[in-house]
Amino acid sequence: MNRDYCEHGLAERRATGSGRASGLLISPAGMAHFRGCPHKGDDADYSDWAELDVLEAWERLGNGEHLGATGGARPDRIAISRCRDCVNHGPW
Repeated sequence: MNRDYCEHGLAERRATGSGRASGLLISPAGMAHFRGCPHKGDDADYSDWAELDVLEAWERLGNGEHLGATGGARPDRIAISRCRDCVNHGPW
């Protein structure tokens, strides 16, 4: 099975989308999400979330880096992981 090919364009969306994505959201649990992610199961609203707008943030988080928020309601928040739904889907 060729993992680099997907008839629905998922592989391409993951590869190109994560590189150009900006404005990630950081949940209260320290998990980064792409904007529009339907997962958002760890909070009822965004009042306790932060924003992360750093070059290559998605890839850097995937490599184990922890990144501090750059804005939002909780600028002290740290992103320590990536949402599994967003990893599997790519930018929404």
